[in-house]
Amino acid sequence: MRTTFKACTRTYGVLLILYPRELRFRFAEEMTDVFEQQVQEAWNDGGLTGLVGVWLCALRELLCVALPARLGQPVIVAPALSLIGNSAMFLALLRELSPLADLCRAYRH
Repeated sequence: MRTTFKACTRTYGVLLILYPRELRFRFAEEMTDVFEQQVQEAWNDGGLTGLVGVWLCALRELLCVALPARLGQPVIVAPALSLIGNSAMFLALLRELSPLADLCRAYRH
Protein backbone atom coordinates (compact mmCIF):
# COMPACT_ATOMS: atom_id res chain seq x y z
CA MET A 1 0.00 0.00 0.00
CA ARG A 2 2.96 2.28 0.57
CA THR A 3 3.63 2.28 -3.16
CA THR A 4 0.10 3.53 -3.83
CA PHE A 5 0.59 6.44 -1.41
CA LYS A 6 3.90 7.35 -3.05
CA ALA A 7 2.35 7.17 -6.52
CA CYS A 8 -0.55 9.37 -5.41
CA THR A 9 1.79 11.93 -3.89
CA ARG A 10 4.07 12.01 -6.92
CA THR A 11 1.15 12.34 -9.30
CA TYR A 12 -0.32 15.16 -7.25
CA GLY A 13 3.09 16.84 -7.18
CA VAL A 14 3.23 16.74 -10.97
CA LEU A 15 -0.29 18.16 -11.22
CA LEU A 16 0.77 21.12 -9.09
CA ILE A 17 2.49 22.45 -12.22
CA LEU A 18 -0.98 23.50 -13.35
CA TYR A 19 -1.11 26.07 -10.55
CA PRO A 20 0.37 29.54 -11.11
CA ARG A 21 4.08 29.79 -10.30
CA GLU A 22 3.66 32.17 -7.36
CA LEU A 23 1.11 29.94 -5.68
CA ARG A 24 3.22 26.86 -6.32
CA PHE A 25 6.40 28.36 -4.90
CA ARG A 26 4.61 29.57 -1.83
CA PHE A 27 2.32 26.63 -1.01
CA ALA A 28 3.39 23.51 -2.97
CA GLU A 29 5.03 21.76 -0.01
CA GLU A 30 2.10 22.48 2.28
CA MET A 31 -0.41 21.41 -0.37
CA THR A 32 1.45 18.14 -0.89
CA ASP A 33 1.58 17.48 2.86
CA VAL A 34 -2.15 18.10 3.23
CA PHE A 35 -2.85 15.86 0.24
CA GLU A 36 -0.75 13.05 1.78
CA GLN A 37 -2.68 13.37 5.05
CA GLN A 38 -5.99 13.30 3.22
CA VAL A 39 -4.98 10.21 1.25
CA GLN A 40 -3.88 8.41 4.41
CA GLU A 41 -7.06 9.29 6.32
CA ALA A 42 -9.30 8.46 3.37
CA TRP A 43 -7.64 5.08 2.95
CA ASN A 44 -7.96 4.30 6.66
CA ASP A 45 -11.61 5.37 6.75
CA GLY A 46 -12.96 4.21 3.40
CA GLY A 47 -10.34 2.25 1.50
CA LEU A 48 -10.37 2.64 -2.25
CA THR A 49 -13.67 4.56 -2.19
CA GLY A 50 -12.17 7.13 0.17
CA LEU A 51 -9.06 7.43 -1.98
CA VAL A 52 -11.18 8.08 -5.07
CA GLY A 53 -13.05 10.77 -3.14
CA VAL A 54 -9.81 12.55 -2.30
CA TRP A 55 -8.74 12.44 -5.94
CA LEU A 56 -12.08 13.77 -7.12
CA CYS A 57 -11.77 16.67 -4.69
CA ALA A 58 -8.19 17.37 -5.84
CA LEU A 59 -9.18 17.28 -9.51
CA ARG A 60 -12.16 19.56 -8.88
CA GLU A 61 -9.81 22.03 -7.20
CA LEU A 62 -7.45 21.86 -10.16
CA LEU A 63 -10.30 22.56 -12.58
CA CYS A 64 -11.89 25.32 -10.49
CA VAL A 65 -8.80 27.06 -9.10
CA ALA A 66 -5.61 26.18 -10.97
CA LEU A 67 -6.75 26.21 -14.57
CA PRO A 68 -8.76 29.46 -14.41
CA ALA A 69 -5.79 31.17 -12.76
CA ARG A 70 -3.49 29.83 -15.50
CA LEU A 71 -5.88 30.78 -18.28
CA GLY A 72 -5.90 34.37 -17.05
CA GLN A 73 -2.20 34.76 -17.76
CA PRO A 74 -1.24 36.57 -21.01
CA VAL A 75 1.16 33.75 -21.94
CA ILE A 76 -1.85 31.44 -22.18
CA VAL A 77 -4.48 33.88 -23.47
CA ALA A 78 -2.72 34.92 -26.70
CA PRO A 79 -2.02 31.39 -28.01
CA ALA A 80 -5.50 30.24 -26.97
CA LEU A 81 -7.14 33.11 -28.85
CA SER A 82 -4.94 32.40 -31.84
CA LEU A 83 -5.93 28.73 -31.82
CA ILE A 84 -9.62 29.59 -31.56
CA GLY A 85 -9.40 32.20 -34.32
CA ASN A 86 -7.46 29.94 -36.68
CA SER A 87 -9.83 27.05 -36.02
CA ALA A 88 -12.85 29.24 -36.76
CA MET A 89 -11.29 30.46 -40.02
CA PHE A 90 -10.42 26.90 -41.05
CA LEU A 91 -13.95 25.67 -40.35
CA ALA A 92 -15.45 28.61 -42.27
CA LEU A 93 -13.15 27.93 -45.24
CA LEU A 94 -13.97 24.23 -45.13
CA ARG A 95 -17.67 25.02 -45.08
CA GLU A 96 -17.36 27.34 -48.06
CA LEU A 97 -15.34 24.82 -50.03
CA SER A 98 -17.72 21.94 -49.36
CA PRO A 99 -20.02 22.78 -52.32
CA LEU A 100 -16.96 22.84 -54.55
CA ALA A 101 -15.99 19.36 -53.36
CA ASP A 102 -19.53 18.14 -54.09
CA LEU A 103 -19.30 19.62 -57.58
CA CYS A 104 -15.95 17.87 -58.21
CA ARG A 105 -17.42 14.56 -57.08
CA ALA A 106 -20.40 15.03 -59.41
CA TYR A 107 -18.14 15.59 -62.45
CA ARG A 108 -16.01 12.58 -61.58
CA HIS A 109 -18.94 10.17 -62.10
